[in-house]
Amino acid sequence: MNVLGVWELVSAYGFDAATFKQVWITNTDLNLLPADNYNRMMANATFEFKDNGKVTMFSCIGKTVDDVPADDLKAAVDAGQVIVVDKDLYMAHDMDWKEEDGNILVNTGESGEILGEAVNPWKAVEVLGNTLIINGTYQVVRKGETPSEVKKTVTEVKADDPALVPFAGTYNSLYNKFVGDPDTVKNTDDPFKLELQANGTGKSYRNDLDITVPAWSCENGEFKLTEKFLGTIDYTGKLEGNLLTLFNGDPSNPLTCMYVFEKA
Repeated sequence: MNVLGVWELVSAYGFDAATFKQVWITNTDLNLLPADNYNRMMANATFEFKDNGKVTMFSCIGKTVDDVPADDLKAAVDAGQVIVVDKDLYMAHDMDWKEEDGNILVNTGESGEILGEAVNPWKAVEVLGNTLIINGTYQVVRKGETPSEVKKTVTEVKADDPALVPFAGTYNSLYNKFVGDPDTVKNTDDPFKLELQANGTGKSYRNDLDITVPAWSCENGEFKLTEKFLGTIDYTGKLEGNLLTLFNGDPSNPLTCMYVFEKA
């Protein structure tokens, strides 16, 4: 297979912090991400396969020509470490490639052992229509061509539950405390809140974190809620009028933390 030339990014396989899963994100969607999102750096990546057995990956580093001293920029460009595209700077990374038994292989540079066996750094490039998938992470198409297939992870959208509609909305913090603490007001300088959707999912905002709420329910005032962030925490509690009280453990345990919210 002739792979010589420049290949442009179609889609990339990145980590989704909201679901804790690897997902395929199209190049268009990558460009819509905020600059501080770690997946953003994969946007617009290009690969150039050369006949000297080298493939160069160019990836955006989030800087423009205006961010770097002119002398430093010239030195990096002359050394082949950086290229400039529409004033944006792209870092160059060289890898080896070869064709073997009709397959294109790229040396990823991986090393180490798995179960006592050395890791093979040569990874086969997958051919999908007129696109290539490099290292299982980058789907690319030859520059100037339209991809015959685009990999994209479609997130299932849950339908709203009519029974949850009255309880969905934003819940702002009033205070939190340990059950056994006689002082009923704690951490008021560090507000927290819940944003709950009628489809039984939502977000929890606490300690400067955006925490996924994969499930919550309310029946006869009995509230249940699950947070997922580097593990899961299950809460139980009560909704009385606009006042929501949640416990992250046994409500009778003095060391259980109680969170009190008011529905906006």
